[in-house]
Amino acid sequence: MKRMMNLTVAASLAALLFMTGCGNSEQEVTQTENASAAENTTEKKLEPIIDLKLIGSKTLAEVEAVLGKAESTEKVKGFPCEQSDCQRAFFKNGQFEVIFKSGSADRITINNTPDLTDNDDAIQTLGLPASKPTFKNGKIVTRWNNVENINEINFFPSYVLIQITKPD
Repeated sequence: MKRMMNLTVAASLAALLFMTGCGNSEQEVTQTENASAAENTTEKKLEPIIDLKLIGSKTLAEVEAVLGKAESTEKVKGFPCEQSDCQRAFFKNGQFEVIFKSGSADRITINNTPDLTDNDDAIQTLGLPASKPTFKNGKIVTRWNNVENINEINFFPSYVLIQITKPD
């Protein structure tokens, strides 16, 4: 009998502790809501990557004025330059790879970027106006076509690929 009474008291205490520990006070709910609102505000603030208008369709000398001297250059044969004379240049420890087609920056790859594939405003990180993406595939790619005389802009999880004109 005494043992059963001890079990009942222990069970009651455990239930009481469980109920008080699991309850959400109004203050906790408000703090959680405020934290969520702050996170949403932070997500909307995008850090610029580059103003694409400063390097897109520009000469090697003009791009070097923005990104610094090219670390290396090489001739490109094959895609995306099947029929054009192209040169590839690397800038800022390979963060920027630019293919110059007929003397102007035509294909730009920006490496080591944050994953913006789920952000419909990602295009603004390139100094371009907000617009609805042409195509989205989850966390794989977000694409814009024909924006500001740029054929295609693709945001991948760790890099951005920009094609100013259509490939040969």
